[in-house]
Amino acid sequence: MKFLKYTLAVLIIVVPSIITILIYNDKIAQDSPTYYKQGINFYNEGDYQNAYYNFGKISKISPLHSIATYKQAKSAQKVGDYSMAALKYKLFLDKNPNSIFSQTARFNLAKCYFYLKKYEEAKILFEESKNKNDGKSYGEDYYLGLIEKSKDKLKAINHFIAYLQEDREDKTNELAAAEELSLLNKNLNQDEKMLLGKTYYKNKKYSKALEYFSTIPMSMCWDYLILSNHFAGNKVIAKKLIENGAIKYAQDIEETNLHKIYDIYTSYMSGSKLRNWTQMHNFVRLNNLKGEDYVLYKLADLTTKEKSYILYSTIENKYPNSIFAPESLWNVFWTKYKRKEYKTAEQLAIKHLKNYKEVNSTTRIAYWLAKTELKLNKNSEAHNLLSKIASKYPDDYYGLRAEFLLNKNNNFWTTKIGNKIPITKTEIEFPISLSEQNIKDLKLINTLFDMGDYEIWLDANFDNKIVESWFELRKGKKARSAVMARDAIKEMDVKPSFLSAAYKLAYPRHWVQEINIAGEKLGLDPYFIIALIKEESHFDEHAKSKTNASGLMQLMPATANYMIGKLSLDIPVLANLENPRTNIYLGCNYLKYLKERFNDDLLVTAAYNGGEGSVNKWVKNYNTKDYDEFIENIPYEETRNYVKKVFRSYHLYKKIYK
Repeated sequence: MKFLKYTLAVLIIVVPSIITILIYNDKIAQDSPTYYKQGINFYNEGDYQNAYYNFGKISKISPLHSIATYKQAKSAQKVGDYSMAALKYKLFLDKNPNSIFSQTARFNLAKCYFYLKKYEEAKILFEESKNKNDGKSYGEDYYLGLIEKSKDKLKAINHFIAYLQEDREDKTNELAAAEELSLLNKNLNQDEKMLLGKTYYKNKKYSKALEYFSTIPMSMCWDYLILSNHFAGNKVIAKKLIENGAIKYAQDIEETNLHKIYDIYTSYMSGSKLRNWTQMHNFVRLNNLKGEDYVLYKLADLTTKEKSYILYSTIENKYPNSIFAPESLWNVFWTKYKRKEYKTAEQLAIKHLKNYKEVNSTTRIAYWLAKTELKLNKNSEAHNLLSKIASKYPDDYYGLRAEFLLNKNNNFWTTKIGNKIPITKTEIEFPISLSEQNIKDLKLINTLFDMGDYEIWLDANFDNKIVESWFELRKGKKARSAVMARDAIKEMDVKPSFLSAAYKLAYPRHWVQEINIAGEKLGLDPYFIIALIKEESHFDEHAKSKTNASGLMQLMPATANYMIGKLSLDIPVLANLENPRTNIYLGCNYLKYLKERFNDDLLVTAAYNGGEGSVNKWVKNYNTKDYDEFIENIPYEETRNYVKKVFRSYHLYKKIYK
């Protein structure tokens, strides 16, 4: 009886306590998402101490607890508390050894041990990180080299060499590794000297590069000796090296460097460009040197139309595997087309499409083959070709032209007054479907995204350039983001929907209010303005060209001053061209002036890039009834491509945002 009374007493005391604890823990678990969101907000603002505190309040029974421990580790690491960061990383890895975040956690834990001078623990983890990364490097060899340098010099040297040989763009410690290697090994072999020389050359430390290149046989580094001397300002030495070594060494160097050397040498000559490249060709041909295709291609761009046709034909016939052969064949085709030799042109275009798959000129020559078929009254063949181009290359200039031609729409080069770009304060959605990840990871990442933790994607090491573009945009790097997304889309075999985040990143909307106002006041299409800004500066308000053009619309100071005088404005131009509002206002007024001058959007676009005088000459010299032909005949490559890019962007903006 006493035992029963004792048991009842214990239950009366303990059970309510357990219930209270469970209710309390349940309340904490329910509050965990709130704490996580607060932690993320503090983390994103750089307040890592408050971030750490909020992540620490997340309940152990919450599914967010493990990832919160990981975020605590990152927060502590940010403020330099490596002891606490190491403790949290270890807790996370002990419970989640196979998490998608374990690779990053393991590498960061190794770095924390390194900074705490726990070198043995760091070494084990760095080596484990290398073994588990499936070939992807975090730069472990650099730290392993530092750990080994006081113990095993040879191992350290090998680690630094391995680090320098890694094929990665973001080698943060590259120069430091080079210094360590040079200090450790006073008896560098020729390959190691070459590696160090290339490292310093890559990082534009040309004088330092020369210290190594000058101590190894010229047969190994003749090209780098020339390039380093040239960029270091030692042009006399570079010139002598070219003259004395070309016959002996030019055959064995990579083509990219050889082309640079030919460019450099012709720039040293005192004659005209045509004369200099003619002399270069004679020298290359007489000595049977590598790179004649490049020299011929340069010459073709400088000489008369008749001679260029012969040169392009020579490249295409003599060097069919050259990187310049597809473009040369295009030029041969274009000559035949302009001469109205449509049957021969048709054969050349078919040859191009058969021999060269997915090169820069593929869509162009396919489109012009379709137009050739129309000239030959092969309407069915032309229609099929245009349909294929429009379907396969929906965001390409020629794909868009094919679409318009199929629809018998002649308004491709006509912008529309009264358009408005929709304004929204909503950020571009996170640009990825995570369906390729396993279901557990998918649920976790989506949960974290819902709470604003987008950086977690980077920690998971999923390689996706569109996602990286999104992060660059969040950092305020508008130009880098747009270019990165554009290039990523270009590499896709299957293009996403025009309404996707990928296209919104590649063709973003910035300063829309200013653009819409300028369009309304000045009678310009805002989509045309934003397309032009995208191609001029990719939305970098601080962009500056080699010719001193500045800002979003890349205005020359003289042009800006002219518009200021014309509009009687009190604006100190040089101090304001990087101001987005001022730049847009002056640039749009210049567009209005050009529109009044030419009354033709295509000619306005060409004049904005190539100048009014040039456009007047082109209108006199070339057929303007067929705008396709007019554009291909523009003699300035930059302006020719610029016109295509602007109208491509114009139509894509309308597809994406209308």
